[in-house]
Amino acid sequence: MLSHDRTAERLPAAALRKRGNSRAGFSLVELIVVIALIGIVGMFSIPAFQRYATNANLKAAAREIMADMNNTKQRAIEENVNDYRITFNTVANTYALTRTDTGTTLWTKSPTASGADVRISATTFSGGVIGFRRRGTTTAGSVTLTNSRASTAVITVNFTGRAYAQFTIQ
Repeated sequence: MLSHDRTAERLPAAALRKRGNSRAGFSLVELIVVIALIGIVGMFSIPAFQRYATNANLKAAAREIMADMNNTKQRAIEENVNDYRITFNTVANTYALTRTDTGTTLWTKSPTASGADVRISATTFSGGVIGFRRRGTTTAGSVTLTNSRASTAVITVNFTGRAYAQFTIQ
């Protein structure tokens, strides 16, 4: 009886040769090139991201102030009173909602909650105060916010109490 011995079989010569120069992994040079490329991309993208974040904080602060103005207008309409006002303090970098008939300050906020570098730089409201009447009307004016990049957000309120913002981004 003949046994079949696989080790005794002859393999073709081509199967015994190495197939190309296949390597597992990367060479040190390839790794250094990839790390250098990541560093170069990072040099350009990180400052752009910081600029984006700084300007996004300015926009968020402006939108929050507009929302607070709209909420104050709604309070005056709902309660049918002329007693709500927002006072902007450019020195302290705050704004406060006050009910004038009771003299109660309901809250005081700072635009820095949206970003450390956002400032209330100017206001055209008389004495920095905007008051909302029972019909939602007010005196027209604006508040200007700035950030460390010299970008600005001008929040304008018309006599109907509608607030909108215009941004100048640097």
